[in-house]
Formats: sequence, C-alpha cells, structure tokens
Amino acid sequence: MAKSNNSSGRATSANIPATPIKKPGRKPIGKELQYSPRERVIRVNKVFVVGTQFGIVLLRTEKPNSKDDAYTNDVIKMIEDETSGVASKLQIIKICSRRESQEMDKAILQTSVYPSQWFVSIMEEEENTEENRKEHADKFVKFLNEVPWKYPQIFTWAGDETKLKGEKIIGTLDQYLLNQDIATILKTYVFEDFESFLDDQEAIHHVFGENATKNQARNTLVDGWIKNGNHA
Repeated sequence: MAKSNNSSGRATSANIPATPIKKPGRKPIGKELQYSPRERVIRVNKVFVVGTQFGIVLLRTEKPNSKDDAYTNDVIKMIEDETSGVASKLQIIKICSRRESQEMDKAILQTSVYPSQWFVSIMEEEENTEENRKEHADKFVKFLNEVPWKYPQIFTWAGDETKLKGEKIIGTLDQYLLNQDIATILKTYVFEDFESFLDDQEAIHHVFGENATKNQARNTLVDGWIKNGNHA
C-alpha cells in the first residue's frame, strides 16, 4: 500500500514562524500600558443675525447637523439674571420665540418641541447696518465661546439673513416675532403710547406690511399692549 504524501495542505511546524514579524517603525509595547482618554467630538454651532425695522436686531443659533437651536440654556440663565450684567454686556433686551410665518402667529418648534428662540437687541435705526450687525454678532459669538460648557462646543459666525431691497431693510416684524412680543417691544422701547404707533402709518407697514390698516394693527396688538399696562 502506497504511503501518504501529506497532500491535505496542512502546514508543518517547519514553515510557521516562531514569532510574528515586527514591522519597521512600530513602537515597543511596554508592560504598563497608559490609558488613552476618549476624545469628545466638539460641536461647531452656527450664529445668524437678522436686521429688522426700528433698529431691532435678532440673533439665533443653530446646531451643526440640524435646524434646531444650539444648546444655550446656561447663557439664557445668565441673561435672565438681572444681577449678572450679561444682558447689558451683550445688549440683549429680550429673548423671544421665532415665528412660524407672517401668516401664522405660532412659534417654530424644534424636535424637542420647545420653541426656537431669538436673542433680541435694538439700536438706532441708522446704525442698523451690515457692518454693525456683524460686530454685534461677533460679540455674541465671542461670549458664547468663553462660557465653560460641560460638553465641548464652539460657536461661529454663519451669516446675515436680513431681507433687503437694495440697501433698504424690508423684513417686517410679523415675519419674525409673535404678536405678543411685537407689542411688548414696541411699547417698551419704541413708542410712547399705543395711539402714537397707530397714528404712524409707516410704522404699521414696518410691522405688518404695506397692506395693513390702522384697525388691523389695533386689533392685532391691543391685547399684548394692554397686558403690558397701557390701554388703547
């Protein structure tokens, strides 16, 4: 009977290296291995600015991978704390919900179901320029980047979303703000009383557009104006 020629393909001890081949440039592995901490991914959030009528300027933030607001709760608490001085430093007069559309007096909701927010400022109308809005936004971005966030994140300038015709601002307040907030801001920072606003047809158009009437403006804003302590 013929002897087997060992054709099964199994390797013999003669052709197996005793140890793995060490490639050039590899570091030696020591006995005590140092732990390499897990690296956290730093989120890069966006900041946008919008110039509107009466010198009102709006700032908003946005996450890197969605349209939701970036996390700014810590800063919001600082702004709302009257003793912190942050609102004055950043020239923030109010934090408002962003409006769904000119036709819908409803807040834009995020995936969290919380309203998306504006950080609202006001300046002299003639100072509401692209250059000044950028400077204002840069100050806001700088402050956000100096906050010691629990989870690393940074903020960066993303653009000016002001609606313009030539160099003239044409975005009306009802494209951005809820009626309640419009009434509060106009009463607190722009007009002495409700009738002064209603007697100014140009002002009504700045709020509601060219086709708005005095009666429409009165009916839309009266509740918000009265709620803030000034009867029509």
